Amino acid sequence: MSRIDPIEPGDADDEDVDRILRESENGWYKDSAYFGAVAHQPRILKRLVETFRLFPRSDSIDGETLELMRLRVAAVHGCAYCGTVRTWEVKDDVEPKEEAIFGDEIDSSVLTRREELAVRVADYMSRDPQDIPDAFFEELSEEYTDEAIIELLLFAGLEVGLDRFCIALRLDTTEESPYPTGLEYPLDRESSRNT
Repeated sequence: MSRIDPIEPGDADDEDVDRILRESENGWYKDSAYFGAVAHQPRILKRLVETFRLFPRSDSIDGETLELMRLRVAAVHGCAYCGTVRTWEVKDDVEPKEEAIFGDEIDSSVLTRREELAVRVADYMSRDPQDIPDAFFEELSEEYTDEAIIELLLFAGLEVGLDRFCIALRLDTTEESPYPTGLEYPLDRESSRNT
């Protein structure tokens, strides 16, 4: 069970917050727990959703790549919530590649070169960005513009922080969602692949 009860759709005093919670329940992740937790701070929730909607911005980055990055962050941190829920819009496209990112090592054989590099950004940012070698930035520059690299780094940094937020709360999925409840931390990588 989550350490703080998320606000549920229909229970928010603010109409905009309630709309966001309903969107998250019926779209986005098909689970409202994350946004429901943040909804205890309505102004922050609204700004955070605005920020999420800014991604992807660069032509060379798509939603599937960002989802692979998000799931890699979850795998590295062992975030049960983030490793269980999926961004519903790209779920089917990402599913065949999930096994490549949930292992201890990234399996690049099923990823495009751009996806592999983006997932490696997420991996480095999740572990220790001080360890990112200059040679890796050279590799990134072969595939991505400076603007796209900044976007990848910002997205990964955002996801790292939000992952830790979910872990601190021991966030669980809602019973209304298509996911199992009673999540255990840290994430069991095997069960996350069978979601």
